[in-house]
Amino acid sequence: LNTNNGTNAGNITLADGANGDITITPDGTGVAKAVDGADATGAIKIAGKETMWVPATAMYAETTNGAELAQTVLTGGAPELKAFAFDTSTAEAVQFNVSFPESWNAGTVTFQTFWSASATDTGTGGFTLAGCSVANDVDYDLAFGTPVANTALAASGTQDDLMINVESGAVTIASVAASTNTIFRLVRDTGTDTNTGDLRLVGIKIYFTTNAANDA
Repeated sequence: LNTNNGTNAGNITLADGANGDITITPDGTGVAKAVDGADATGAIKIAGKETMWVPATAMYAETTNGAELAQTVLTGGAPELKAFAFDTSTAEAVQFNVSFPESWNAGTVTFQTFWSASATDTGTGGFTLAGCSVANDVDYDLAFGTPVANTALAASGTQDDLMINVESGAVTIASVAASTNTIFRLVRDTGTDTNTGDLRLVGIKIYFTTNAANDA
């Protein structure tokens, strides 16, 4: 189905046969939309890239060389930072665990780290991330996958400025599968970054991909 003889127009394809798909294809950068029972029009959500925010308060320090969780007061009545302070010379680590939605494709993920510098140093700050998935009736005592570093970011030189690293490359999760509990290990990349002060991590954004319409 199309308009304007198929020129500069979207189309709807009805696949022939039982259980066939219906494909809606907008023209160019157009957006596929639908109208609900209240006559409200909105974009149709399409399975694909999604994000998950994990705050520092949902993480825990590793027993050996763990980063320190602290609350920093900036100005009374202003936002206070609940963040993990990562040392400048020791590769300190934290862990956290998530359960991805059933619509997750059980593929690789990428990440961005959100942090602030504890001083006016303009050196770079970066982190590595590794993960492993634990299925039902499987021992948690598993090995993490290969750590992947994001690109170290130069601090602004102003203490307490929020710094957001660019999205990392693909992180392959060990023992990856759907319907699992996934544990991540985040480490300051002291072998690469150059900031001479503590980095205060406030959270991490995980990017993952879905391939189903819902979690049924």
